[in-house]
Amino acid sequence: MAFVTRVLIRREKKMDNIKFINIIWLLPIVFMLHDFEEIIFIEWWVKKNKLVLLRRYPRIANLYNEISTASFAFAVSEEFIVLILITLGSIIFNWYYLWFGALVGFFIHLVMHIIQWIVFKKYIPAIATTIPAMIYSIYALYFIYNNSTMKIFPLIIWSVIGIIIVFINLIFAHKLAGKFNAFIKR
Repeated sequence: MAFVTRVLIRREKKMDNIKFINIIWLLPIVFMLHDFEEIIFIEWWVKKNKLVLLRRYPRIANLYNEISTASFAFAVSEEFIVLILITLGSIIFNWYYLWFGALVGFFIHLVMHIIQWIVFKKYIPAIATTIPAMIYSIYALYFIYNNSTMKIFPLIIWSVIGIIIVFINLIFAHKLAGKFNAFIKR
């Protein structure tokens, strides 16, 4: 009986480990599905809402004034490469704190989309995929909190670091999009 119990416990731990790895690899997939909506609709949305943006949010209008689908996709590809490297590194080295920070940063990014949607009071590119992405993010946070051996204090520290990295990279990606847009217009 003890042997059967050990086998079942080992199998359960292996199952949790497989589930954990699947949750980790889902982040870049969910990120891309979410960003596909933004890539597809951003240029159309900015053109359609140009007057409202100029009147109510001139800084945002100026930021997105020269954006094209190609330049936005270029910026998203940079973000995706960074996320893939973080994910791959966490799996290869069994060190998940930076990945967890990226997950928290992504979750905050999704919360920002909901706030933008509430403030704008109509469709914004990304809102349709924000809810499913949030469900994944909440589940991943819950699973990690309940099933991992990661310590709470480093999780909090790396969450703050992850949020900072995500938002610095977001600014960098937007600057990259502007430079890429200028390059392809030459």
